[in-house]
Amino acid sequence: MPQQPSLIQLIRRGVRKRCPRCGQGRLFRGWYTLSERCSSCDLEFEPLEGNSWWFMYYTTAFFTGLIIIGMLLTTPDNQWIGRGLILVAWMGCIVATMPYRKGVAIALDYFTEHRTSQPPPRSED
Repeated sequence: MPQQPSLIQLIRRGVRKRCPRCGQGRLFRGWYTLSERCSSCDLEFEPLEGNSWWFMYYTTAFFTGLIIIGMLLTTPDNQWIGRGLILVAWMGCIVATMPYRKGVAIALDYFTEHRTSQPPPRSED
């Protein structure tokens, strides 16, 4: 039986947008179009649709909070330039990181589902 990847390995695979089980297959067909299965080990990436929503929601809320804090701490001389910088910061923080955050979400989902779906160890009688 192959050794199970550690949580750190799973997160690294998620950031690299690779299969959490084998680390070889690509998670996405395009920029953000999730593949159904791994091309190497045939793992179904999101067996229950929506399992990764919680992670995506909280990380989006985190980045939004950082942007709001940045808005409160800065007072630009020109309001339009300030709004433009906030828009660029929002796009950089939230939109550009979406595939990486989704990859980590799939890896964490695999970690929790894989751990809970393990059969209990046999007792030595």
